[in-house]
Amino acid sequence: MITKIFKRLSVSAIITCFFLSFFANLFVLFTRSGGHFYDKIFSQALIFSFNIILIILLVSFSQARRFNLKFGASHLLSFPLCIILFGQGQYLNPQKLIIAFSLVFASNIMSKDINKIDPINDFFALGFIFTTISYLNFNLSLFFLSIGLVITYTSKKKEALISLLIGIVAASSILITISHAFTGQIFYVRPEILEKNIFTPFIKKNSELVWSFTVLIAFIISIVLKQGKFKKMRPVDLGNGENFMLFWLILSFIFRGFNLYQDKSLWLLSYIPTAFFIGNFFEVIKTDRNREIFFFSLLFVGVISKLYQNEIIFI
Repeated sequence: MITKIFKRLSVSAIITCFFLSFFANLFVLFTRSGGHFYDKIFSQALIFSFNIILIILLVSFSQARRFNLKFGASHLLSFPLCIILFGQGQYLNPQKLIIAFSLVFASNIMSKDINKIDPINDFFALGFIFTTISYLNFNLSLFFLSIGLVITYTSKKKEALISLLIGIVAASSILITISHAFTGQIFYVRPEILEKNIFTPFIKKNSELVWSFTVLIAFIISIVLKQGKFKKMRPVDLGNGENFMLFWLILSFIFRGFNLYQDKSLWLLSYIPTAFFIGNFFEVIKTDRNREIFFFSLLFVGVISKLYQNEIIFI
């Protein structure tokens, strides 16, 4: 029973997570190329699988209480699973990875207990991070709204706002200077190194149905799990980081609905929060049997849908 391996953080769970990620990426590349093992398929699958090391580190730091956002061993299972389910509408490039990693670091700050949030350093960091991703895509400035979740409960609001403003100015100055030095322009022009795709673009247009349904499941899970905590905690419980992840997930709906991406991405922002909440759900399922049923049900849907959408099998 595979889900038993991910009951706690262990060497076997880490190794299994990496190989699950590798085979998930290999399968996605195989299907999106029309069922062909092209020359670079194994190297591309291996390269992208190294990104799962970030998740492994997050889980390790979280278990050691060095990371505020709560990641458990179950997330080592949910992230590879979501690779198969993911309905990415366009290729992946380094710029998208930068945005994802930046938001993860922001979520770590937002996940602190209210009395542990530093109104100077933390708000400066949030201003710097959100300004950076907004410079890459102005529509990402919507993430500034999430600061309201934290600043409402901060006693030193004046200091926090000043630090936030300094972070915004500092990031803007640095980014504009770098952009002007390399491109001669003030506004951002994506350099070739950040534009180069990691994954080969889709040969055929894939359906969004499966991933849309998965994101909806994650949203429902987040609400249900949050409702279960209302009896003991305030509706806005910032100590567990779930509010920011829920905000992140809701923004992914907005980006998809209004096509706020710079390219043909569809659900790019939804991957991390969806995998996060599905991982949380694995943790609350009490019996091994139910965990296995939930895991293999999603896996079956993901595999069959990818094969069918890319016309490798016909139903």
